[in-house]
Amino acid sequence: MGKNLTKLCGMVGTLLLPITAMVVLAAEPVVGALPPKYLEVKDFQRCLADKNMGASTAWCLPAKKPATCPRESWHQLRRLSGEDKIPRC
Repeated sequence: MGKNLTKLCGMVGTLLLPITAMVVLAAEPVVGALPPKYLEVKDFQRCLADKNMGASTAWCLPAKKPATCPRESWHQLRRLSGEDKIPRC
């Protein structure tokens, strides 16, 4: 049995080496952006409007709180700043 176990360990080691090498090579840093903060606000869709940008549309923050928008969500969206600030409609 010891001989078979040694043979099995050798085979597993041979199989793991290429897999380990692939993982190490794939672990290079990936450049990307974090999702916008407004996605964390509960019911954000009920608070924002659509703005036509020509070939696409984008979210925008209306001047007045929509009736369907929860008050706390509205306050959270209005407090966003910097890169996370939602443009006004």
